[in-house]
Amino acid sequence: MPDRPLDYGPRSALLSLEEVGDIVAEFARAGVERVRLTGGEPTLRRGVVELVERLSAQRVGTGDETLSVTMTTNGERLAESARDLARAGLSGITISIDTLDPLRFRKITRRGNLERVLQGIAAAAEAGLSPIKLNTVAIQGFNDDEIAAIARFAWDRGITPRFIELMPMASGELFAPGELMSARDVRAQIVADLAGDPAAGGRGALAPDDGQGVAGAGPATYWRVTEGPYRGSRIGTIAAMTENFCASCNRLRLSATGQLHACLARDETGDLRAAVRSADPGALASVVAQVLGTKQDGHGFNMDGSGGPTKAMVSIGG
Repeated sequence: MPDRPLDYGPRSALLSLEEVGDIVAEFARAGVERVRLTGGEPTLRRGVVELVERLSAQRVGTGDETLSVTMTTNGERLAESARDLARAGLSGITISIDTLDPLRFRKITRRGNLERVLQGIAAAAEAGLSPIKLNTVAIQGFNDDEIAAIARFAWDRGITPRFIELMPMASGELFAPGELMSARDVRAQIVADLAGDPAAGGRGALAPDDGQGVAGAGPATYWRVTEGPYRGSRIGTIAAMTENFCASCNRLRLSATGQLHACLARDETGDLRAAVRSADPGALASVVAQVLGTKQDGHGFNMDGSGGPTKAMVSIGG
């Protein structure tokens, strides 16, 4: 988290939940099948359970299939909300957790409570949310010594851990050269840990996996443990910096203020707030077409922290 207050502007600048529902309905009618509610922190939004209920009932295209609605959350409020979200139709959840050490957790979140997040993870499982994924940003010198422990924590609970390369968001403000831990290094560390497990007989290996049941339409590459007591368990790696996946990206991101982003790594947007509040029935489709036209086969991220967008990850979500 940045160490300064974040300015989200006046309340009137935010999309109402009704406007979010109307926009998503338009996308669903056009054939979009999956929607993810992300951050900031979606569980802080009043009425989010009712929004999940509305979105999960939305038909895709002209058929009988309904939207798949998932969520990415910091987990702080899941202990109280997981059951209600599941009943409303949430079909899966991803929980961001960058460390299992309480002091490190407090340092990186600046205000978080690790115990509440762990309770939230347990509550999500008890509520039947599936799949459950954990997202961890891998950072050299911060949590690189916990990568294998986080993987084992997830596997022991039937959860898929995913490790994300650090990206130079917010003009590289929170990015320091040398802190990037590559997806390749993450996988190597997990293999080494598995090989060191006596129960694995000195063997540790990962094989490419299709991620069936957990992948969705996301950017992660999945790998399967092939040896030892965790055989069959998976990890995902999201390698925006070293294993570029831009050419296959099919995501659009809608901010709380109605800005439509074609790319996490760029600042160009289209204004869906103005479109949905206008009297022009074709305005929304026009903005979407304009934004889709800005999608590119690569981003501008550089290893020195330059080339990223001015927007912060917390303002747009993953």
